[in-house]
Amino acid sequence: MPRDKTIKSFPSAVRRVQLPRERLRSFAKRLHSLHRVPSSPPPAVDSINVVCISDTHGLQPPIPPGDLLLHAGDLTQWGTFNEIQAQLTWLSRQPHKYKVVIDGNHDLFLDEDFRQQHPERWKQALDAAAVGNSNKEVDIKTAKDLDWGDIIYLQDSSAALPFPSHSRTINIFGSPLTPRHGLSSFHYNRGTDVWTGSVPANTDILLTHGPPWGHLDSIRDGVKKSGCAFLAKELSRVQPRLVVYGHIHVGYGQEEQVYDSVGRAYEAIIGGWGGWKDLTLMAWSLWLHWLLPQKWERAHQRTTFVNAAVVEGFEEYKVKNEAAAVSI
Repeated sequence: MPRDKTIKSFPSAVRRVQLPRERLRSFAKRLHSLHRVPSSPPPAVDSINVVCISDTHGLQPPIPPGDLLLHAGDLTQWGTFNEIQAQLTWLSRQPHKYKVVIDGNHDLFLDEDFRQQHPERWKQALDAAAVGNSNKEVDIKTAKDLDWGDIIYLQDSSAALPFPSHSRTINIFGSPLTPRHGLSSFHYNRGTDVWTGSVPANTDILLTHGPPWGHLDSIRDGVKKSGCAFLAKELSRVQPRLVVYGHIHVGYGQEEQVYDSVGRAYEAIIGGWGGWKDLTLMAWSLWLHWLLPQKWERAHQRTTFVNAAVVEGFEEYKVKNEAAAVSI
């Protein structure tokens, strides 16, 4: 008797396979949604007003007044000397007491090692910048020829900014590094840890070009993350008051992270360096929080994350977002 070759359908057998790390993150997100964090206190009278911008790509949008102006890189479109100088001149004219700048992956001129290793990429940038420009640049200038005015330039370095009228000094660390994507400057290979131990423990403000993992770094529907987990882990260690970056234009915005035991464990799980032990810690801490809310809701270190990218688009850039303002 011939066998029945009819193909039967079993729709109930089709199911989503979830990997252990995905399950862990899913449980962590559920627990974190139950975490009651005290609302942010109002700004103090002697707060320092910080204005944040990034990814101007040769454009010069309006900048509001403040005490400190930060630019998180990608000053230019092609990264040539003339482009960078034009942006530095514009920034140095701003009235803020301090102006601090780092590079981005588009600012090729300031990455001399990259230009020497990839002369064809540098020539491509020079040619592209010359389109529609009668004054083609001659590749003979160096970074020493730039006029920085009163701008403070950081490249994997720190600066201490005194504010005598506020009786405070703000320590800021700046780095242009971003995970590799394409062939651009100040890149490192994904999966390479360039961050652990790199940020001084007394840092109040961290200024980077690329975002940390999980903080305003989504490039599609909140799903695909492009930030660096090693940077996120370093931030969990240092816990600066403010982190400013750009690079991912669609990630523009602000958010806060409270680094109590729940927040630290959540960061570890989402960033990928934590495990089920951290999930247990989250659950235990939440239980204590609900049991002893008054004792638990004491002041914890808060970090404000700002993705300050002001443009949208690719190559055909246009200003979409306002400069971000934060009081610390």
